[in-house]
Amino acid sequence: MWPEVVKESDWQAKAPGEGACPTKTQTFRTMHRLLAYTLLAAVATWPMYAQDPNSQRQPSRLEEIRDRGASEILVAGKPWELLGQGYQLTADSAVDQDGNVYFTDAQKNRILKIDLEGKIRIWKEETNGTHGVAWGPDGRLYAGQHDRKRIVAYSSDGRESVITEGVQSHHLTVTSRNHIYFSVPPTHKVWMSDAAGHKRVVHDGINWPRGVRASPDESVLVVNDPPTRWVWSFQIQVDGSLINGRPFYRLETGSEKSETDAGGMVFDSEGFLYVATKPGVQVFDRQGGMTAIIDAPGSDGVSNVFFGGPGLQWLYVTDGDRIYRRPVKRRGAALGSTVRPR
Repeated sequence: MWPEVVKESDWQAKAPGEGACPTKTQTFRTMHRLLAYTLLAAVATWPMYAQDPNSQRQPSRLEEIRDRGASEILVAGKPWELLGQGYQLTADSAVDQDGNVYFTDAQKNRILKIDLEGKIRIWKEETNGTHGVAWGPDGRLYAGQHDRKRIVAYSSDGRESVITEGVQSHHLTVTSRNHIYFSVPPTHKVWMSDAAGHKRVVHDGINWPRGVRASPDESVLVVNDPPTRWVWSFQIQVDGSLINGRPFYRLETGSEKSETDAGGMVFDSEGFLYVATKPGVQVFDRQGGMTAIIDAPGSDGVSNVFFGGPGLQWLYVTDGDRIYRRPVKRRGAALGSTVRPR
């Protein structure tokens, strides 16, 4: 109800010079107006606080994982160390039994070696467009030659032997049985070749199979699918065939997009899996849960990750055309160890 109109009789006389004193009705009207102005001012300024994205912003899952897990792996005060740059199309790298690292520079048609002190030198030239490499139990370096469409093995003196032909792969891994697993992304297939060079398809159907890695005890093969968030897990049979394949490790992208651009992968001595991705190195426990994301050292994203150096206590990554390393609290797993991924 609106206040009644104030009549002259409602005014009370005051002492000379003091003027008239407002009645209770006038006081109510004045307070009503002040309250209305206060409410209008509050409503006018409310959007500035309600719409401030930083005032109520919740940390993303990526930020929560980074804050929680990386410190359990990284050595405090020991950042990424740049070892070299200018290398192009580097795919899977390999580490020998002593911890020396081998990686490719495909555009310059060569394989390079990083010694235990972190020094880089050319190990082999004229490699027929070799992209990915893997160390075998026989002490040879296995390589996927893109230009010749074949997989070869190099002895310690660089002598080349052809293992299998008619395949074009950049990502491979070798088990203690000399079973070579490799992916051919455009055909959606994962292949296996034995020591005699007999090859066969062991899985068909992953959208874009890229990185492949056998677990340290060789009971499991993991295969990532970069256009999606998933790394697949397969059980390896005695004859090399794969069974019970399923998406097992779920990668983070930092956005609503599903593409992770996952590349190289490696296991540590505790059975944790490390996956190279655009946001950084994503680390998973043996049950498939993500425990950490290690930030990429550069801006291009991590394309490869592996342990090397003395005691396999250095974590190496490639980021764009650069290669880095840093000491960590965990060790890489040697081929044929008893550590199971889960």
